[in-house]
Amino acid sequence: MSETWRERLSRRRLEIGLEGPEYDYIQGYIEFYCSEADRRCKEIDMNKTVDEVIDSMKNEDFDRFTRSVINFVHKKQGYDGQAPAQMA
Repeated sequence: MSETWRERLSRRRLEIGLEGPEYDYIQGYIEFYCSEADRRCKEIDMNKTVDEVIDSMKNEDFDRFTRSVINFVHKKQGYDGQAPAQMA
């Protein structure tokens, strides 16, 4: 059974260094993070499904990939790590 990016993120969040307000923020805007992860997975291999690309990653690769996705979306969304999440 394949594991989605969101599920693996939840399982690996402590290894990636996501806790407290940052993780809460990500959960509040999860659709933006999932969309970016999906887009990048298609860049990696357009012949595989997103879940297949995620499943093929070793934990270390997934962690680096995910941190890159998070940093990109944080910057795009204006998350600075100081302000609490304000969900629309």
